[in-house]
Amino acid sequence: MITLLVSVLVCLGDPKANLEATAAAYDLAVSKADVAVLDTILAPEVVFTTASGRVMDKKAVLAMLGSPDTRYESVMSDQVVRTVSGDTAIETGRARIKGVRSGKPVNEIQRYTDVWILRKGRWLLLAEHTSLLP
Repeated sequence: MITLLVSVLVCLGDPKANLEATAAAYDLAVSKADVAVLDTILAPEVVFTTASGRVMDKKAVLAMLGSPDTRYESVMSDQVVRTVSGDTAIETGRARIKGVRSGKPVNEIQRYTDVWILRKGRWLLLAEHTSLLP
């Protein structure tokens, strides 16, 4: 955790590098169910639209990820493309997710789009939309 925070601090001068570090911290926090870190990365008004069509706010996302019924062994992103424009960034990619969600085994590949916003020198996740890949 300390190494991750140091990496984020080192990247503060470069918005794209800072975004990459924050996105990596986000993936790690999801896989570790670290709701304290997630709370600092998710914008207060974050909106998640899941592959099943469920729309979730920050409170619901933190409750789900902090639940003992949801545990991810791994969350790995690839095919990532990030575009930064001022204080906004769009990230698209593919996520391979393995673990347990709501008490049921999950081993899936998702396509995702994330919207990030830069506030007070920190990137916050503002929106995420996922779709399951066959």
